[in-house]
Amino acid sequence: SMDEVLHKFGIGDKENRDDGRMGMGCIDTYDIYVECQLGLIMACPFAVHVALGGVENSGGVMLWSFLCPMGAAFFRSARESLIWFWIYLSVCAMLLSWEIWNATEASEVITQVYFLMNIMGCMGVVYSAVFLFARELEREYTKSEEVLLNILPSKIVKRIKRGEFPIVDHVSSVTILFADLVGFTKASAELHPNFLIGLFLRDIFHAFDELVGKHGLEKIKTIGDAYMVVGGLDHSDGEKTNQRRRSSMSMDHATELPTHGDLGDHHHPTSIMLLALDMFHELTRINKKYNLNFSLRIGIHKGPVVAGVLGLKRFTYDVWGDSVNTASRMESNGLPNLIHLSSDMYQAVDALTNDFEFTCCGKIQVKGKGEMTTYLARPLR
Repeated sequence: SMDEVLHKFGIGDKENRDDGRMGMGCIDTYDIYVECQLGLIMACPFAVHVALGGVENSGGVMLWSFLCPMGAAFFRSARESLIWFWIYLSVCAMLLSWEIWNATEASEVITQVYFLMNIMGCMGVVYSAVFLFARELEREYTKSEEVLLNILPSKIVKRIKRGEFPIVDHVSSVTILFADLVGFTKASAELHPNFLIGLFLRDIFHAFDELVGKHGLEKIKTIGDAYMVVGGLDHSDGEKTNQRRRSSMSMDHATELPTHGDLGDHHHPTSIMLLALDMFHELTRINKKYNLNFSLRIGIHKGPVVAGVLGLKRFTYDVWGDSVNTASRMESNGLPNLIHLSSDMYQAVDALTNDFEFTCCGKIQVKGKGEMTTYLARPLR
């Protein structure tokens, strides 16, 4: 495939080129290739110009070097192309000034001066148009990337760009949180929508979004006033933590540390619980701001899911599986201002006794699941 050919020569997508695993360590082969090409495009016409003895003898071959800043504007960046353009103008001015200095007749001097002025003027006008177009293109591309990254995770965006679609990934262990505002449906019939939705719910979701990013988790979607978060879809944070811990310990003990998957498996349940704690605090703050008295009901479960992107239009990153249904049931069977946990989730976070008080609910009847042993977690701070 084309990807295999590119990787064979060390030229791949940005994500793979940045990981420093190919060629000479962290050196970016693709960037070196492009810079060499631009340098040759700049240098070769000037070399021919000097070898043939000036503008008249070379037929103005130096004009071809202008393709260097033009190419840089479209294949690199507008900022880099500006550097190449100043290099081009400087070399042109230096070579033509040398010819003017060595001219023996006044008519020859005038010819060289006019040629220099025409090059500077024409190339300046053409490049200005190209530069402004390239810069505007970069701005629009950045805006579209920001919109796309607000809809899909960054790694999923990169996979779609490589032509991988649909995306279906089996994830063996994730933590799923559902949060719901108690009494919101009733309040929506009593309060003005501009106040309830446009101000209160807006601030709630903005605060929750910031908390999700703070804890390194993945917001999946909002359903009315309900909020869904998943942890464990990306274990990169666990990998980095593992590396830091290994580097801080002696080699004799480093082998006793948990593997990448084990460390990540314990990382996201704790992050989800701390997120839930922060969500309660944010709701209290925003309630006071708008003089309201909403409470939050949270349900959490830990288990396997299938994650990915399907469909043709308005697609989003989503998760499927029985674990999702179980987490939703934990929320709907929970109590206000408490966190309802499945037994699998409780076993992963039962050590957080400094932050939560855990109470066993015994076996309860859960719709679609039958009898389940569940736990309630009450925040202690």
